[in-house]
Amino acid sequence: ARVKSRPLGRYILVTAINPTPLGEGKTTTAVNTAISLTQLGASVLLIDADLRRPAVHKAFKISHARGLSNYLSGKVALNDLIIDLPIQNLSVLPCGPIPPNPAELVSSERMKEMLRAASQLYDHIIIDSPPLINVTDPVILSTIVDGTILVVQAGRSTRDMLRRSRQ
Repeated sequence: ARVKSRPLGRYILVTAINPTPLGEGKTTTAVNTAISLTQLGASVLLIDADLRRPAVHKAFKISHARGLSNYLSGKVALNDLIIDLPIQNLSVLPCGPIPPNPAELVSSERMKEMLRAASQLYDHIIIDSPPLINVTDPVILSTIVDGTILVVQAGRSTRDMLRRSRQ
């Protein structure tokens, strides 16, 4: 029997198990996944939804003074916050100012509306979120995406941590 291949999901969450000073490569994975998809001809929006320790802006050397948190707070239109990069078909929505209530913002109806609106403009939406341990943001976001990439660090992430993260 022939196995039917499934298309890559439209919404892809990238997260890690724990926050570490050097990181597990979560943001690097999100950035590289986004760039790889553009090289296949897809249009991609990379969203920095790590509203605690954002890093996507550093990878592209762009400002994160305005972004997702501004939009979710209802202060700015989405089109005014998205940055088109020199990489063809790649755009970024930086995190914006770090809010006092990240989990509330990402669980809002406005977040879902934003993803629906973005899906009309982009083939794929990659969401860089905080690590799973200690915060609920990635768990909340995992309920509104098609798939999740869990980045783990060899020698640091234990099997028990992986099992708990998967649950």
